[in-house]
Amino acid sequence: FRSIQSIHDEVVSRTRESLRYLDVSMFNHILSSRKIMNSKGKGIITAVIVVLIALAAFCGFGYISQRMTASEGITYLDKKEYQKAYEQFDHAAGKFTLIFTKQKKDVLFYEGEALYQMGEYGKAIEIYDQLIDHGESRAYSLKAYCLAQQKKLNKAIDVCDQGIKEHPDNGEIYCTKYAVLAKQEKYTQGLKVIETALKQKELENKKEVLFARISAYESMFDFNTAYRYAKAYVKAYPKDANGKKELTFLETR
Repeated sequence: FRSIQSIHDEVVSRTRESLRYLDVSMFNHILSSRKIMNSKGKGIITAVIVVLIALAAFCGFGYISQRMTASEGITYLDKKEYQKAYEQFDHAAGKFTLIFTKQKKDVLFYEGEALYQMGEYGKAIEIYDQLIDHGESRAYSLKAYCLAQQKKLNKAIDVCDQGIKEHPDNGEIYCTKYAVLAKQEKYTQGLKVIETALKQKELENKKEVLFARISAYESMFDFNTAYRYAKAYVKAYPKDANGKKELTFLETR
């Protein structure tokens, strides 16, 4: 009979062989799995790259096509063929682009202008609302003008107030609010709007605001003050034809 020690040694030996085989087997399995994963990973990465290239090509085509279509719209707009211009801009705006680009914003501004010239103020307002949603300060003024054309002057004022709240340094919106108030012959109230604008430390479109101040005093028949501000305006902007014209007019008052 075999001794217990010999049996023990044999069991230990076989166990070690089994474990060695298991280690090798597991290593081969892991290696094989990694190869499969690497193969799958490469396949996925390749597929993603192909999709991205296709998407970029499609977006690029959409961008170029949008620009070409919009260019045709500008030609019609210059010819005052507003219906045809609108159709081109509307078609261009519908072109697919991955993001809301500056070019698309320009197209929408043109589309809004065509609609305004057609008297389609409601549709133009919808366009300007899109632009407002994307942070375009100029769209507040254009929307207000549309509302003013619809005789909705109070709503136009409200839109200007919203714009001023969102963009307190944008002088154009103050000028628009003044224009709407002037339409109602509320010149004193309008002048306060201009003065508020000029208090802004980083005021944009300051030139337009200063010119509006001259108009405000003229409308209030305070020609001396208007003349004083007109002289200061021409000194600040000596090449501005409108300023020179205004100064010449006031010199004859």
